[in-house]
Amino acid sequence: MKVVGISSSPRDVPGFDEMRSRDDLLNAVRDLDHLIMLTPHTPQTHHIIDAPILAAMKPGSFIINLARGGVVDETALIEALNAGHIGGAALDVFAQEPLPADHPFWSMKNVLLVPHLGGLSHDSSQHTMPALTHNLRCFLAGDIDKMVNRVAH
Repeated sequence: MKVVGISSSPRDVPGFDEMRSRDDLLNAVRDLDHLIMLTPHTPQTHHIIDAPILAAMKPGSFIINLARGGVVDETALIEALNAGHIGGAALDVFAQEPLPADHPFWSMKNVLLVPHLGGLSHDSSQHTMPALTHNLRCFLAGDIDKMVNRVAH
């Protein structure tokens, strides 16, 4: 298996065989069997996975979104899944959360829905629990300014 990363600032990253520029995304997806999104949702990444990117992907390839809902154009993804071009999708995040009860994803047999749990692991809880405990103590003490929104390493 070859692991290729896409980044706005390509650099060597442990665990990746190759890093490519975000500008090369359209070419990079042509050879992928699985596209896994882990990017933040910013104005630059909004709908970065859109109809042209999906059309460029190998027929039968899979999408896994662990990033943010706005990164993927859900309408384009639904069309690509219904057409059979994209073989399947595992989605942990959605443009609207919670996902509305009448959303097409619920009835699609080639879509696996996960309720925003993709980042949970034994290791993640070891990193997040200290921050949660710290924030709870700050909140209860009225020290809102001392609360953190990330784990300090």
